[in-house]
Amino acid sequence: MKKSFLATILLCLGLCFSAVKCESAVSESQARAFLNDTGQKLIETLGLSDMQEKYDALDDLFETKVDLDYASKFVLGQYYRRLNKTQKKHYRALFERYLKSLYKSYPLSFETEGMGFEIKSVQIDDKYANALAVVDVPPQFQRENFQTVLLEFKLKEKNGKVFLVDFKIGETSMLITLRNRFLQMIKNDEEEMNWFLEDFEDLVLSNERNLQQ
Repeated sequence: MKKSFLATILLCLGLCFSAVKCESAVSESQARAFLNDTGQKLIETLGLSDMQEKYDALDDLFETKVDLDYASKFVLGQYYRRLNKTQKKHYRALFERYLKSLYKSYPLSFETEGMGFEIKSVQIDDKYANALAVVDVPPQFQRENFQTVLLEFKLKEKNGKVFLVDFKIGETSMLITLRNRFLQMIKNDEEEMNWFLEDFEDLVLSNERNLQQ
């Protein structure tokens, strides 16, 4: 149950806070305002009782907060350049469907009463705002040594808006985890991008069918 809750929090927060290529650092007040606002919206969304309403709200957060163009390129690394224009368009659409199928596969039917989000510190350097925050675990998931989850955020500003550069629970980075997964898929397909796209589409379709069962 602990592992399940951690995976849910990592995935939902990681998807609902943008991961983007940024250009300037943010102030401490900007970082705190961004994290408090987005964190509270996510907790409220997870607390919705109607599952379809919850999925729709998560989709909305996901679509408005995540820079999918950057994320989709990052997880493929150098292999993105091997895709032609048509393949890139197809892959980009599959990537969005894949991420949505991922967070919908985690256990999202739980009470959020008692679930809090508190920023513990924000450190500003030349490029980033580095923030630490704590999530209070809902009572049904709590154990003797598992009552809070420590989160680490790295923020920057782009075009007047604040985005997340990286998000971690412990040493686990959302984008690095996805990148490792995608690069292994490409390796399994002998670096043949047509095969990769075919297998990736099969994976997305399988995930979506499982959600309908």
